[in-house]
Amino acid sequence: MNELDIKVNEFVNNELLNFNNIQTNKLEGKDIKDKILNRLFSRKWSRKAQYEDAKKYTEEKVDIILNNNLNFLFCFCFGGYKHFWSPTYPEPDWAEIFTIKYLMEYVLPIAESQEKRTQIEFESEEVALTYMNNTPQEGMDKYNKVFKQLIDFVNNKTKYPIDLSVVLARDFYDREELLTKMYDYLPEVQERFNTLSDEEKEIRLKRAETNIMWNGKEDLTNISDEERSKYIYNSRTLNEAFLDIDYELRGKEYFEQDNLIPLLGSFGLGAGGELWLHLASNSSSMVDFWAGMGILEIRDDKIIEKTISKKQFDQIKDKLIKVKLDNELCQISDNYSWIYVYEGKLPF
Repeated sequence: MNELDIKVNEFVNNELLNFNNIQTNKLEGKDIKDKILNRLFSRKWSRKAQYEDAKKYTEEKVDIILNNNLNFLFCFCFGGYKHFWSPTYPEPDWAEIFTIKYLMEYVLPIAESQEKRTQIEFESEEVALTYMNNTPQEGMDKYNKVFKQLIDFVNNKTKYPIDLSVVLARDFYDREELLTKMYDYLPEVQERFNTLSDEEKEIRLKRAETNIMWNGKEDLTNISDEERSKYIYNSRTLNEAFLDIDYELRGKEYFEQDNLIPLLGSFGLGAGGELWLHLASNSSSMVDFWAGMGILEIRDDKIIEKTISKKQFDQIKDKLIKVKLDNELCQISDNYSWIYVYEGKLPF
């Protein structure tokens, strides 16, 4: 191994994959509720201010938990797939590890202040993606299988009073019932969408376009521009229909549990995310872990975890160094047998 290989492997094995090295202070004494809320609302974790509605909703949940001596259940809602642009598709990569550890650090002071163990559930919402984004189901199945293995790995390694788990939206209802309700509801969603400003429509449609796999479940690469525009429009409105119907089918059973506090990634910064807290993906990135790829930035003696987007990857791909790794996660996925490294300060 050369010097870079040794340095990176030591960081991965001794720091990144050490799930007992989180430095934090226990919340104790008077005003425990205020201390919990200060932790949850701090910009250190979200990078941007939380919406007032989200803060109010979360405070109500904290009151219920503390007043009824319940355990804290944090639910992180995520896509349940790896974006097809990533060289690591379709399985998880280091971005997932960055976020798992980031969330543990986020809630650890709260967990250590409570008698009951704290839960973090990663809530996978891939149930209808193959119909919205033309994404092959087998790729998403492989992703969620490996992601569950990662969660089991972390649970077996950590000493903290935190239990991690994965829940799949599809396990709460029949998929055909979901799809029937979505398509029945779609005209109403499209009518609502059409009342938006042109600027807001463009933002939502552009976001939808980046998630469509044109050569995925079906080969859509040769469709006309008109058909392409229609597909993007349907993809976006189907996604909005899914969010509403999904909540209708399992909101009371799942999301409205007294002790459940929902968390969102960058989606929480857009329309529809105003009611729940949003978080960064790690201490230095806003790109959601399932939509990005995890790399390491090395500045002198400092190693920084970064989750990068396709646009960022394309900007630096010729300067990335692929470092071979040897660690326990290699048995779970080949994606953990290497990592991209950028030497110097990233240009973004």
